[in-house]
Amino acid sequence: MRAPLAAACMRDLANLAVSESLGSRFSTWLLRPYLDLGRLQAGPTHARSIDAGWQAYADPDSPSFLPQRALSPGFRVQLAEQAGAPYAVSDPRDLAKDLRTDRWRKLCQDLELWPKLSSARKCRLAALLHSMCLYEPLLKLIPEDWSSDSDADPRAAQLAFCRASAKFMLDMPKRTSSYDSGTMSAFESIAIDDQCHAPVRFNATAMVFVQKAKARAPLAELDDWGKRFEIAFAAVEDGENGFTAQLFKSRFYRGMGFLPQAAGNREAMFRTMDIAERQARDLAPTTAAEEILYRENLHAVLESRTKEALWLNDLELAASRASDLTRVDPYDSKAWVELGQVHYLKGNWQRAAEAYIVAAMLGPPASSVGRYMAGVCFSKLGLEFLAAFLFKETLEIDPLGISSRQEIFDLPDIEVLDTLKQWARSNIRL
Repeated sequence: MRAPLAAACMRDLANLAVSESLGSRFSTWLLRPYLDLGRLQAGPTHARSIDAGWQAYADPDSPSFLPQRALSPGFRVQLAEQAGAPYAVSDPRDLAKDLRTDRWRKLCQDLELWPKLSSARKCRLAALLHSMCLYEPLLKLIPEDWSSDSDADPRAAQLAFCRASAKFMLDMPKRTSSYDSGTMSAFESIAIDDQCHAPVRFNATAMVFVQKAKARAPLAELDDWGKRFEIAFAAVEDGENGFTAQLFKSRFYRGMGFLPQAAGNREAMFRTMDIAERQARDLAPTTAAEEILYRENLHAVLESRTKEALWLNDLELAASRASDLTRVDPYDSKAWVELGQVHYLKGNWQRAAEAYIVAAMLGPPASSVGRYMAGVCFSKLGLEFLAAFLFKETLEIDPLGISSRQEIFDLPDIEVLDTLKQWARSNIRL
């Protein structure tokens, strides 16, 4: 008994050391689940999704957990820059063994066992990896070629969707067209398959419809996919009850808001988005996992409604909605940047600076933008030394940044700031 006990003690000490290391910075403490699957103390909804995803994976008898939001691979790059080079991994198995928590070790072990896992276990593991922005393993583990038939495992479509979503996220930085057929073809195949599991088909149809709307597809084409979206929604509406059914309804109306927007019908768009928001606010979660999904969905709705208000050129309404967004997800740096943007458009430099500073404090994915824009606002307020500090911090983190370097050059001619300008000139990389 002594050897297992000693091994357990060593693991506990290792976990404690990792915890203390990641807790030394506020941003890595908030976003710890991305780095070692550690338990969350506080953090944004997308980080809470990882903990919920782990719980769903660890307990096969619990309900599955499928969050909507996905962050770009660049988020993990920014986070690794703050956590340290050893955490810059694209596959969990690349993390050094002495940095792995018990959860992380279990994750790596099961990845090695992937071919032997049941399709249900694969779906839950794939969903967890997707939430962690670890997309590359999904492309390697899940076959690219997929077709469904009545005798096939219904979970095959869910795995195919997860792989397509991972590819979509990985291709995002290098995408040249607004609607890339190669990237979207997998979603289209699932969306047009009448035999596909209804929730998966709904998600795939929503993905195609929304991306075509964002790419400004011809109205006739968008209308055709809108009809497909209505059929896909009817299928999930009939097959789900309670919380899940209402969640799908909110997501459906949020997506359909793109159709009247594309047609230039402001009143119809407003009515459609009102329904989406009402459904989102009326959701009544009864479990911790449902609470996360509730907040995630309301976050998405309020983000869309903020953009809607900006499109309508109603800055007061946009500010109100963006402020609501920060209350729904107070630890999400992107939400605070969006609030800062609205105040910036209103010319309220102080309130914009405050929002941007909060974003900078919270860490990725929007801390860099927050830091830089706070500097811009402080400069407009005549607080040149505060601005200089933030521009310096931004340039040190991103030495290739052009905007922050130019802002430094534009600072007043004061001796200490002149030295900062000299430094900024000395490290220009061509």
